[in-house]
This record gives sequence, C-alpha cells and structure tokens, in this order.
Amino acid sequence: MSVTFLSAAQQTELIELRHISGSDLRPMLWEEAESWREMLDWDFTPSADLVMKFVDLQSLSGYAVLVNGRIAGYSYFLAEDRKGLVGDIYVMKQHRTFSRENSLLQAVMDELVNICAVRRVESQLMMLDSPLSRPMVYENRIREFRRTFMVWERDIWGHGGTKAEDLLLFESWREERQEEAAQMIAHSYRGHIDSQINDQYQSIPGARRFVGNIIQYPGCGRFFGPASCIAFRKDNGLPCGLILGSLVSEGVGHITQICVTPESRGMGIGYELLRRALREFAEFGCRKVSLTVTSANNSAIRLYERMGFRRVREFAAHVWTGF
Repeated sequence: MSVTFLSAAQQTELIELRHISGSDLRPMLWEEAESWREMLDWDFTPSADLVMKFVDLQSLSGYAVLVNGRIAGYSYFLAEDRKGLVGDIYVMKQHRTFSRENSLLQAVMDELVNICAVRRVESQLMMLDSPLSRPMVYENRIREFRRTFMVWERDIWGHGGTKAEDLLLFESWREERQEEAAQMIAHSYRGHIDSQINDQYQSIPGARRFVGNIIQYPGCGRFFGPASCIAFRKDNGLPCGLILGSLVSEGVGHITQICVTPESRGMGIGYELLRRALREFAEFGCRKVSLTVTSANNSAIRLYERMGFRRVREFAAHVWTGF
C-alpha cells in the first residue's frame, strides 16, 4: 500500500513496513529513544532494536510516513483473536503534525478493521502530544481514558513498616507462581476501570498472557525479580496481593503491576507491597521509580502520593469497539 498527499508544499507518502528495512528506521527510532529518555527517563532502545529486527524479518505489520522521500515516522500494530493493539506511533519533531500522526493511525485502524476484522482495538501511546484534546480517527467508536505517569525519587525515602506486616506472609517472585498471579489479577480487576482499558484483565487466560509479556519482553523494561512478590494472608493462606517490577534504564525502576484482591483491601497491603518494592529498587541503586495509573483511580493515586510519587506526564489510553 502506498498513499501520497501534499502538505505545506512537502510530498508525504505512506508505505507499508514490509517495503523498508530496519536500518531505514534507525534515525527516527534514535530520536524516539531520546524523547523517551528526556520525558520519562526510560531506555527505549531495546524496543527500538526489536522493531528493527522484526521489520527486517518482515514480521511487523504497520506503516512508515515519508516526507520528501525520507522516513519521518512510523506506526505498527498487532492483531490476535479479533483484537488489535496499536503498538506505537511516532513522527519526528521536525515533521510532526496531528495530520501526519493521524494518517498513520488511520492506516493502522483501517487494516485492523477491514482486513484483520477485529472487534476491539487498544492503544496507550506515551509520546502523543495533547492526547485528550487532539482529533482522533474513528471518533464514533472511541473511548478515551486519562492516564498519569508518576515518579518516586530515592531522596524522599523514609517509609516505615505497617501493621500489615503482622497479617501477611511475603514470597519473592518465582516463575511457578505465574498461574496464581494470573488468577489474582483477573479477580482483582473484575469490574475495575482498568479492565475496560486492557481486556487482558478480564480473564485468567488474558492475565496469563499479560504476566508472560511483562516477564519476557522489554516493552515495560527488563523484569526485576527482587522488587516483585506475592502477599499471602496468614489467617487463611490465600494470595491477596501482587507487585511486579522492572528496570527501564540505568538507575530507574518501574512498577509494572500492583493489585490487591477485593476482599483484602483496606488492610494496608498495597502500601506494604509498594514499600518493599521501593526498598529493593533503592538497595539495587535505583534513583527513581515510575508507574502509570488511570487518573480516575483516586484511591491508588492517593496511595502513590502518600508514598512520595509525583505526577509527571498525562497521556491517554484509547479503546475502539463496536466494529
């Protein structure tokens, strides 16, 4: 597929990723990696390397936008079980406009809907500016959710233990606990706003894929076992809380998942899980730890701010349904 149009006296063309090589994307991906580092203190290069690898293998579906014959941006997507995921959209600063970003999104969405026949599409695109006020494609099918990127810095450490320590047993992460973690995630997010954003939270098989992706792939950083654990209640022996962590750059950690089962909320379990993870990150030498949270989740944000996290950047989760 190739589409050409003119914009501000510049010739703009969309081409499928299968018509280019990974090295063709390198200058654009380097700029994107620098943007991730500047805005989020996040090393995007492992993800960029995977993009180039899969483009070379012609196994990544998506589009590049060319301005006057040179690659200025790209998008890619995944499709499985009638669901699509917009993996990334990035246009270089020199050429960035809502129109060019939306041309990439339109091409991805058209293929997902018309060729892949998906019923649902999800995206969380961290680098899009003005995520909740910009024009979007397929507007009659879209729901938007405000999300917040938060950061904790080691120099404000000083949180003591809580009574939850006396009620719980904590087990460091082990691979054989993946099934229990999946069951706990599906149980904890039943009816939760985050299950509307990521439908993997709505079932045990979906939660199982979610946990596997966190551990195996670099999209959320390199999995960090010491900051990951499961909490069990002493009174009944049942798992009641989970936290998973990763390393996203030198000296920076990230909380990829934290949840507490509904029947165990209000016991201070979330606080204790987070306190232990932050301690492990600090002892490992991390100067910062980040996380993302749905902005409407006020109770979680209050907990994070109590622990010393501050709000850094807002972005949007988009969900298209009803196809």
